Amino acid sequence: MDLVNELNKEQRKAVEQIEGPCMIVAGAGSGKTRVLTYKIAYLIESGINPFEILALTFTNKAANEMKQRIHKLAGAASQNLWMGTFHSVFAKILRIEAQYIGFDRNFTIYDDDDSEKLIETVMKELGFSTDNPKPKTVYGFIKGLKNKCTLLDDIGMVSNPFEKIAVPVYREYQSRLIKNNAMDFDDLLINPIILFRSNPDVLSKYRNRFKFILVDEYQDTNRAQYEIVKMLAQGHGNISVVGDDAQSIYRWRGAEIENILKFESDFEGCNVFKLEQNYRSTKNILSLADEVIKNNKRQIKKTLFTENYEGEKVTLSEVFSDRDEGLSVVKWIFKEIQERKLNFRDFVILYRTNAQSRVIEDALRTNSIPYIIVGGVKFYQRREIKDVLAYLKVLVNPKDDEAMTRILKLRDGIGEQTVEKLKTMAKEIAKSIAEVLLAMLDEKENTADEKQKKRTKIENELLRVAEIIKKYNEVKDGLSPSELARSIVDEIGILRELRNEGTDESMDRMYNVQELLSGISEYTDNTEGATLEGFLQEVSLVTDIDKYDTEKNAVTLMTTHSSKGLEFPVVFITGLEDGIFPLSSSMLEQEEMEEERRLFYVAITRAMQKLYMTYALQRYRFGNVSYQMKSRFINEIDTSKLEYIKSTVMTRHKSRQHAHDEGTSIRYEFYGSKGADDTLNDIFREDLGVKKGSVVFHNNFGKGKVIEVSGRGDAKKASIHFDKVGVKNIILKYANLTIK
Repeated sequence: MDLVNELNKEQRKAVEQIEGPCMIVAGAGSGKTRVLTYKIAYLIESGINPFEILALTFTNKAANEMKQRIHKLAGAASQNLWMGTFHSVFAKILRIEAQYIGFDRNFTIYDDDDSEKLIETVMKELGFSTDNPKPKTVYGFIKGLKNKCTLLDDIGMVSNPFEKIAVPVYREYQSRLIKNNAMDFDDLLINPIILFRSNPDVLSKYRNRFKFILVDEYQDTNRAQYEIVKMLAQGHGNISVVGDDAQSIYRWRGAEIENILKFESDFEGCNVFKLEQNYRSTKNILSLADEVIKNNKRQIKKTLFTENYEGEKVTLSEVFSDRDEGLSVVKWIFKEIQERKLNFRDFVILYRTNAQSRVIEDALRTNSIPYIIVGGVKFYQRREIKDVLAYLKVLVNPKDDEAMTRILKLRDGIGEQTVEKLKTMAKEIAKSIAEVLLAMLDEKENTADEKQKKRTKIENELLRVAEIIKKYNEVKDGLSPSELARSIVDEIGILRELRNEGTDESMDRMYNVQELLSGISEYTDNTEGATLEGFLQEVSLVTDIDKYDTEKNAVTLMTTHSSKGLEFPVVFITGLEDGIFPLSSSMLEQEEMEEERRLFYVAITRAMQKLYMTYALQRYRFGNVSYQMKSRFINEIDTSKLEYIKSTVMTRHKSRQHAHDEGTSIRYEFYGSKGADDTLNDIFREDLGVKKGSVVFHNNFGKGKVIEVSGRGDAKKASIHFDKVGVKNIILKYANLTIK
């Protein structure tokens, strides 16, 4: 077929295998997504019914991109393909088969915050302190067991003091989830296993349905995902997995590298295809990555190569402090914009832990560089968003006591004591809190007016909540998700309250609620057969990367873990110090150290044209100055392959608060390919080459021509005539200009 002619030899061989098991070991930048996409399209063009193909990914973003590509290659027939994340696909199956495992199909999906709150409630009810251990710690223990596919029946006797608390909490937590008709994120993988093990007919149904199974990023699968895939694939044996053991970096959340290392032994007659040609990086960057990863003992041997150009050497910089690290990154950004004619979106700054972002953000803000952070507070985790979603969840699933509890605590005059009384009443009659309130409302409607006048303020407020639930239960089937959401937001008055509060914070929260309504409208307009249940499931499975806007012209900041699967022309890897990268906790076991090295490998291979790496001699950690040692990973690199910049920095602090004053000075010495005259101070020209007659671009004012330049140092400025706004006098240090 014509489409395979666009692939290299090894890619084509992998795509053309239709029957039997195969493992595609795809090195970084080797066209993994392309091969998986073409393989699915090839199956369809070969006459396979798309309805019989199951394709599993790890992010909605990856699934959506592949769906679009497959549609272009295979046409409308591909619309019947089952493709999505593990969690979204099996949530869909669970909604179809929920009755077999004691759930209704309208079950709620709890996020981590919901689960932690429920665990805190359970701990209190069982008489355990929530100070030690914390509910978050217990939840982490439960997640760990689920990721390893350890069910309650698999747990034997416990003697550990922590487990004597955690195991009973786990047991009651699962019981409460069933009562609330809710599943947590990990249950979306555990419950299909329970479903298939206890119902052979259901398993047989899906084995016959999915004759061809394809799995992306197989090295990231945990035990539960491994079990599900194996159970389904035993039907027809046509399973293809794509992955790279060298990019297995999620052990901390249950991923098991053994799944890809032992795939050949798990599936007899497996063919292995190695994609070793890298299309992303320069030869110098790829050579560095190879030198790093070869130090790992447990790996599938492969040799990456590229036909790309040699490229510049990788820059390794020693800086004095974390503040100077941020300053250096800023200067390099300006340098690269000038020399490569790049945009801000072409840069990513990677760090091992989120805590490192603060000083980098300070440096970017000070120099007026726009940036976005992948991570931080997720939109759907914001307080005001969860408040609105609680009402929607109760409409979909009246058994959801956690959502109902959140609603009650938002109401004026209803406190913890009232909520506990309602919980007790609900427990005594085996009903949900919402059902108790609706029963109270029915009683009110059948009670004489004289008795109604004697009700307390709290009773009236509870009845008001019941009225809202009843009202929208009666009309929800006749309204679209967007109409229903807007009506409820108007009913509860949250926008009015936030507007009247009038603070900057309340305005931000108001805009967030409006953005939620826009999101529901967009879902309604673009989804055939849109339902409120469908929207709630979609938002419960959103990840940071799914919401990452690649079109916004801003520098990206993210952890190295978040960067996997992405690529950027210029990459900065910061904080290459022992105790940070690798983490101090990773200095004990070989397995952990090898994962940290794989993480470093992932960071390196995000770079297309240029890679910068930095480490600081000192940085503030845990409130104090910490004296750092460069990462042991740097010692594994042949420094002749690097442009090594060693800085001598003299910084006078105003106080212990790590503040800089005008006395900060930096001198750089170069080691490697550059001569002694080619100092960093020459490269990082403060004016970026702006002179009379230069044509420049400003983010706000647009295109302009420099009329005059005056002053020196930080005070240097230029008079610029902009096409849109006329003449502006701009201080160059803060101008953020791009020379055209």
